[in-house]
Amino acid sequence: MKKKLGGQLAVLTVSLILGLALAAQFKNVQNVGGSVSLQRAQELTSEIQKLNQDIAKQETIIAELERALREYENAAQNDGDIYETMLKELERARILAGLTELEGAGIIVTVNVIPVTGWDGESTIIRSVYHEDLLLLVNELNAAGAEAIAINNERIISTTEIRNAGDYININTNRHTAPFEIKAIGNPDTLEASLKLLGGVADMLGEQLEIKIRRADRIRLPKYNGYFQYRYATPVQ
Repeated sequence: MKKKLGGQLAVLTVSLILGLALAAQFKNVQNVGGSVSLQRAQELTSEIQKLNQDIAKQETIIAELERALREYENAAQNDGDIYETMLKELERARILAGLTELEGAGIIVTVNVIPVTGWDGESTIIRSVYHEDLLLLVNELNAAGAEAIAINNERIISTTEIRNAGDYININTNRHTAPFEIKAIGNPDTLEASLKLLGGVADMLGEQLEIKIRRADRIRLPKYNGYFQYRYATPVQ
């Protein structure tokens, strides 16, 4: 009896949280919009398109939350099912946080320096790979819908830093030098096309760096090996 009561209380708590999240997301969707003047229609076209994309994303989030809520409600009828449902949600949260190894189709981007031999036979480098170059590529892949990214087997998560540190580039506090191998899981067609746009990121960086892009049916990404520590941030009650 106590086990059943505990399961029902857990379901009630999770359902309440999901319900509040649903209400907040729906309110955000309702607030998007506004009247557009005909005189400014040309200037605001791109902004309207972005707002429509945001609305579509919000609707997707709402649908996912509603699905999760239905699962919890159905699980409330069976104490055994509720724990299985919670484990699935926990696994999903671990994937989003980068704490689980993943594999799937995608692309592999190699970024390297270009050595040039001078008249004296000495080899020189046109320019080094900077952290801005990696950030441009990562941002482009994220915008193209990459589901997970790793650079030199460093899983990229929300707290990952990519910055110059002398002759190195720090990624997840670890030092790396060229060549850099960026692996991204997602739709190979979309990811590849986003980088190979005429005048795009790969085209621009390819003027001074060696950029190689290849598709792969199976890419394996490691999990994030660092740790999370929150000293100042606490959940809002």
